[in-house]
Amino acid sequence: MENISKRNRIQLAAMQLFQEQGVDSTSVNEIVKRANVAKGTFYVYYKDKKELISQILTKKHGRMLNDLLNTSYEKAMKEGKHWMLALVEEMISFYENNPDILRMIQKNITNTLDTMEHRDQVLKEIERLQDILSILKKEHESTRQALNKFVLIMETTSFLCYNAIFYQQPDSLTEIKPLIMDTVEKLCK
Repeated sequence: MENISKRNRIQLAAMQLFQEQGVDSTSVNEIVKRANVAKGTFYVYYKDKKELISQILTKKHGRMLNDLLNTSYEKAMKEGKHWMLALVEEMISFYENNPDILRMIQKNITNTLDTMEHRDQVLKEIERLQDILSILKKEHESTRQALNKFVLIMETTSFLCYNAIFYQQPDSLTEIKPLIMDTVEKLCK
């Protein structure tokens, strides 16, 4: 139990420091000091800061998508809309209301992590992935093609939200949201 506690303290300390001063500006020394553990304890759990970041983001990103998938399913059923459209609406709303999480995901996945490895780990966290893939999969498509479509929609939505929220590029989120929704609708037909 003590080991779990130390690991959780390391992850909590890292998350706090990453949010306060950014991932690149945070050292392992600062993390262990905040977590009140020995530096050697850090290396019992993680080979380096990159591995810690990967584990934190993978878990958070996967849980976030899983929660959004569940919420959007209920919304789709209630409103009679395509589940993928409801999911993208939920994602856009979530990112708009939680820009710090979006920033952490976008900046650190592309700068610090092996995105293919991260993506595979995130997908493993999504309990209802096969359900959404079966809805996306057209008669003549393979499951792999449906997965590619899902990943394309998720990553494009995240990337466009990030640029719209932080840089107003290609425009504001209000302006690009209808374009995102229209594109996703066409991909789902």
